[in-house]
Amino acid sequence: MSNRDDFPQSVKRTLAERVGWKCSFLGCNQTTVGPDSSDTNGRINNGIAAHITAAAPGGPRYDPSLTPEQRSSIDNGIWMCRSHGALIDSDHTIYSVEQLKNWKQLAETRQSLLLQMTHQVSQNNYSDRDIGVLKAITDIFNYNYLQMLKSEQFRAKVSTNITDPLYAFDNIAYNPFYSFNDVVLETIRMELVGKVNNFWALFREYSAGGLGYYDYIDIPHIRRFYPEEVERFYGIINQTQDLAYDISVTAQKLLEIRAKLP
Repeated sequence: MSNRDDFPQSVKRTLAERVGWKCSFLGCNQTTVGPDSSDTNGRINNGIAAHITAAAPGGPRYDPSLTPEQRSSIDNGIWMCRSHGALIDSDHTIYSVEQLKNWKQLAETRQSLLLQMTHQVSQNNYSDRDIGVLKAITDIFNYNYLQMLKSEQFRAKVSTNITDPLYAFDNIAYNPFYSFNDVVLETIRMELVGKVNNFWALFREYSAGGLGYYDYIDIPHIRRFYPEEVERFYGIINQTQDLAYDISVTAQKLLEIRAKLP
């Protein structure tokens, strides 16, 4: 008999449906269900109902104070793609219970906003308040900065010209006065918050601050002293570039909306 307090199928399905079958890992939003190309009547589910606190003793974030019913309840679950479901358990010291619960709430809020989009008014009816927030965010993520961010190589030295705007956005990201009433704009803003957070999670792990720049990944130094690590660090550089590019793509959406304002 299993000692795991697993979710019943009804809980798994409800978790998935509450976020539109999309991954709740902040910044991912990957769709986890779709048609099976090899079976006209089939579907593929690439999602998983992950436990916030472990289903059994010894598991990640296990909480002995919970009852079996609480461990297998919907309150203890979060829907994720399989990659991120595995990641939060393998790096469970990084991903806390509070963080996962917050991500779950954000994902459900995002899906709720999307449901309201059919009632959204046209762009000509953006409120003065929303236009002000839009201008504040796109002043930070202006066109020239986004081009610079997309072309940054992320090697030994990374200029604070790259990081300062990201810090500036962090300063307003969770300020309710810099959120949108318009559900389309707010959905894009929430996506941007997730993309910036994903970038910082990686960049801060391998960077150190300097005057006017950050020390990052020095490939010649690594090749000289740690040759067996060169390929791994090239992968980290590529991942950092991809995360920066993701930020620029999402911020560009807001910039294009501003450009079309009357």
